Amino acid sequence: MAEKIICNALYRHLIKDEYYPAIRFVTNEECDHLFAGYDMAEVEMAILQPFYFRKPFLEKLPALKIAQITGAGYDAVEIEELRKKQVILCNTRGVMSVSIAEDVFAKLLFFTRKLRVVEQDRQEHKWDTFGQNQWMCTCYEDVYGKTLGIMGCGSIGTEIAKRAKAFGMQVNVFAPSKKENAYVDKWYSGEEALNAFYKACDYIVVSMPLKDSTRHMISKEAFREMKQSAIFINIARGPIVDTDALLYALEAHEIRAAALDVFEQEPLPPDSPLWEAPNLLLTSHKAGMGDSWKGFIGSLIMRNIDHYQKGEPLENRIQYE
Repeated sequence: MAEKIICNALYRHLIKDEYYPAIRFVTNEECDHLFAGYDMAEVEMAILQPFYFRKPFLEKLPALKIAQITGAGYDAVEIEELRKKQVILCNTRGVMSVSIAEDVFAKLLFFTRKLRVVEQDRQEHKWDTFGQNQWMCTCYEDVYGKTLGIMGCGSIGTEIAKRAKAFGMQVNVFAPSKKENAYVDKWYSGEEALNAFYKACDYIVVSMPLKDSTRHMISKEAFREMKQSAIFINIARGPIVDTDALLYALEAHEIRAAALDVFEQEPLPPDSPLWEAPNLLLTSHKAGMGDSWKGFIGSLIMRNIDHYQKGEPLENRIQYE
């Protein structure tokens, strides 16, 4: 084959026609069968899902220089194999940030505007103004003036913070180090600052990568430090949260409510107690599935193809630890 770039055919429609002559589009089936019958000896750039970049697959691509994954998380990639082969790894962080940030506020407002109760009243044809005096009662909780805590402040965290400021919220961030960010009011860094962060926040959103250091970071102890009125949201990676600890926190009313888009086990088994947990909102790992991300990911892929062809530095390069 003459092409030095392969790309999963799923993403063909996101790439402009002018790029097609340089790309061989491959199907999931071809990838699953390790390109049986095809000579991949000249491929230097592969644009594929993260889980394909593992040793048996990489052995079929001896000339590979760039692994462009079509996702932000790279926990499914065999990093050590890429390191050995000196393959550059790039992700697509940022392409779903806008959609995920909007999803966070949809989940937050679901609870603060009591939408579960509102929908139940509609189904029962019930007119309820949440108080005897409809002109003076408080029906909902405004997020205005409240403190939103974001754990991790990369591209997703920044988009969440940007929207929080539009709502008139205080934005606190827990992160390894402080960065320049116009949307953040207060930074917390280091394990000793974590409890203070929990205590200060009305709502907490997890937006950090899954690493050994973050696995089960949200534990029973963490939930005990949060406000009883806190709303907890995880749109990052399921194993960051200890599921048993979350279930206990909800059942014991250690926190008010939670919303999850990611889980320790996916798909979530039908018999998981999370389905029936009180004050819990679940979505099936699709917080980023709005309609904006396709344009963002297509543009990023095309830019990195240009960078590769021109010998320029690549965007979203992952630095191996």
